[in-house]
Parts: sequence; structure tokens; C-alpha cells
Amino acid sequence: MFQSVSMLETPYGQLTSRVYRQVNSSAAQQRRQTVITRQAGERKADWDCLLEHLESQESVRLKRLDGDAAQLNWTNHHIG
Repeated sequence: MFQSVSMLETPYGQLTSRVYRQVNSSAAQQRRQTVITRQAGERKADWDCLLEHLESQESVRLKRLDGDAAQLNWTNHHIG
């Protein structure tokens, strides 16, 4: 999911980096779940692309919530 330094300079790269940090937080890793939310200024197309990518991951279960939020659950420590 997170490819190169130059990708991090794009809006999509910044979004994925933010979600990656949240997923890898101690609290999220302990529970193996977290709720991610699209923040103001993040493009809907980038958000939708990220959710589609996460939904395609075998170890990730994604549940879309009201608004621009999604609950992630995973079976291992590394998603992406």
C-alpha cells in the first residue's frame, strides 16, 4: 500500500500514510481494529480508492460506516 517517498508527496500518499500510522498505533494493534475517517481536505476519489484497496486485502475486513468512516479489523499485524 505504501510504495515510495515520492508517492507520499501526493494527496493519496498522504492519506495512506495517515491511515498506516493509525493502523500501526499500539492501541489499534492491540485490538486489531480501528475506525478510519476521511478528513476535511482529503479527496473523495482518494478515499474511495484506499477503501477499495483495503477491501481487496485478504487479512482485512472493512465495514463502511455512516459518513466517510470505515471500521477495519485484521488478522495479522501488517495490512497493505
